[in-house]
Amino acid sequence: MNETPETARSVNVGSYRLGAGDKLFMILGPCVIESEELALEVAREVASMGKRTGIPVIFKSSFDKANRTSVDSFRGPGLEEGMRILARVRERTGLPILSDIHSPEQAAIAGSVLDVVQIPAFLCRQTDLLVAAGRTGKAINVKKGQFMAPEDMAHAVKKVMSTGNQRIFLTERGSSFGYQDLVVDMRSIVRMKRLGFPVVFDATHSAQFPGAAGGKSGGDRTLAPHLARAAVAAGADGVFMEVHPDPECALCDGPNSLALADLESLALRLATIFRTVRQGEEPSIVAPASHEPLAARHELLNERLKKIRLVVFDVDGALTDGRITLGTNGFEIKSFDVRDGHGIKIAKRSGLELAMITGRTSDIVERRAQELGISKVYQGIKDKRPVLRQLLEENDLKPEQVAVLGDDVVDIPLFRIVGVGFTVPEAPVEVIGEAGYVTRHSGGRGAAREMIEMILRAQGKWDAAMARYYD
Repeated sequence: MNETPETARSVNVGSYRLGAGDKLFMILGPCVIESEELALEVAREVASMGKRTGIPVIFKSSFDKANRTSVDSFRGPGLEEGMRILARVRERTGLPILSDIHSPEQAAIAGSVLDVVQIPAFLCRQTDLLVAAGRTGKAINVKKGQFMAPEDMAHAVKKVMSTGNQRIFLTERGSSFGYQDLVVDMRSIVRMKRLGFPVVFDATHSAQFPGAAGGKSGGDRTLAPHLARAAVAAGADGVFMEVHPDPECALCDGPNSLALADLESLALRLATIFRTVRQGEEPSIVAPASHEPLAARHELLNERLKKIRLVVFDVDGALTDGRITLGTNGFEIKSFDVRDGHGIKIAKRSGLELAMITGRTSDIVERRAQELGISKVYQGIKDKRPVLRQLLEENDLKPEQVAVLGDDVVDIPLFRIVGVGFTVPEAPVEVIGEAGYVTRHSGGRGAAREMIEMILRAQGKWDAAMARYYD
């Protein structure tokens, strides 16, 4: 059974909600399952590290390394034995487990055991493999091919999403220009995040020298910590690292694997960088930095906006700048923006359903709604979800057909349900982390107009709407 994600910007794995913006997560383990004993040893250590540091950890190890350089290289125990060992790891440690598949036939078997199904970088364009993985309903980690541009991962995402599975995160692992080396462009992390899904950085594989060790890959593990710190600073939601008690004796990827003894100190540094960056993060890191017309923005957001039929507005901080002036005898002043008003009228004439849901109660809000022709106004609402469910039922809509503009934590539950959650630059970091898009205009100063224009442009209605409005 497919599970619906709470938001396009986070993925539920076990008890973790990954990519929500509040915690760095890590994917850790030996490159390949060398033995049940080694897998359990490493899993216990990384689980203990996770508990001590508070960092969510997923255990990773491959049951079959089908892309080894040499035919003589160790590949692992195979699918059946590998799944048995990984299931034992989860049973003994409680960690979610991740492994990679290489053929569509492996998907159903692996998906019955794994918490996360991984698509190797070399196979990230294989349609049948991506679709089979998506059909498992499990979280899917797609590694970006060493030969691909970040934006090209949109096609891999759409293949998985074609199954109805949106529990996706993407992994950057460097780019190859031949010559047995990889180059990491940290811009890839920012650019892949614009696809709307969590992004992981594979620090140890990015320190690999493919095929450079005489029939096997070499690497320089001393580079991995530097790359990991840079990636977290660039906005990575998670870090993938292969760890081993004795990397020199590892049966796969030893030269670029991190020593297990060095893990915790690095993890703490990465968590500190993550918190520092997120606390001071500019909205442009969450939303596309470009403010060009919607035609130039990414097609995945465009596809979501095409489905919107109902727009729900918060009031204070979204349709106003958040300031409230109170006087005697119930006197109250709120400031609304004329541009937002025009945008709302255009939206109404273009066939969009409109509603206001606000936590406060004010006669001014009712009056403004009447001026704009919004009949569905709900005031004094602390939990907005029941009202949203009522609106969906009344209008015969699905959650993905709704867009919400909100600015504070009370709007987060709606963001986790609807097709696109919009917020404003002044919103708290927690809200920005949950939103699908951060407007460049402030609340009460054009944010609503910007959102409506984006929706109508995606639906091909903006030009005609403007012509009718000003005719």
